[in-house]
Amino acid sequence: MRKIDKSIILSKVYKAWEEALEHKQEVHPKYNSSKFSFYKDIVMNLYYCQNGLCAYTEKAILLSGLEAENWSEEGRYINSIPFHFGELEHFDESLKENKAWLWDNLLMVESKINRKKSTKTVDTILKPDNPEYDPFALLAYNHETHIFYPNPNLDEHSIERIAEMIDTLGLNYVKDWRKQYISERIKAIDFGLEPEPVKEYVTAYEMTLRNLSFE
Repeated sequence: MRKIDKSIILSKVYKAWEEALEHKQEVHPKYNSSKFSFYKDIVMNLYYCQNGLCAYTEKAILLSGLEAENWSEEGRYINSIPFHFGELEHFDESLKENKAWLWDNLLMVESKINRKKSTKTVDTILKPDNPEYDPFALLAYNHETHIFYPNPNLDEHSIERIAEMIDTLGLNYVKDWRKQYISERIKAIDFGLEPEPVKEYVTAYEMTLRNLSFE
């Protein structure tokens, strides 16, 4: 699960509205994606920050529509949301009642992963848009089983927290797809060929290269 930089704000109108709401410490409008005027802007700005990948599994869930020309100068997404496999996810579900549109709590996540996580309690130790989040310090990757697990060099308490969040966020739910995707590229390297560009599972791929000393 890679680190996500959400500092690039394309949805300027929404962000100004959200910041004003937070400044006044007002309750957000109830969550209703079909009626909320900034829903499309939020979704596409998140996809832009995530490069079309699921925030947790790094599986590609949007393949088009990220180009800058899709945004107006005022900061609104001018086209319809392209076909995608994601859902707007509230990282901390407890904030959904009163802060349903808080930018800091929103991510785009593959639909099945979002339903798997549901309303489970979260720990910010694996919140991918936290400034201090570092996947290479917190996670390790078994390149044979293609499973993420806590970095064994951490203290016992941190390992327990990370292990629980790996399960909560479904990081290993896509292990079979991830295995095939990465294995094909490693096989190409073994044969001295240029592998296909890596557009999914970027963190797992980078860790695999390090494990196999291909870097």
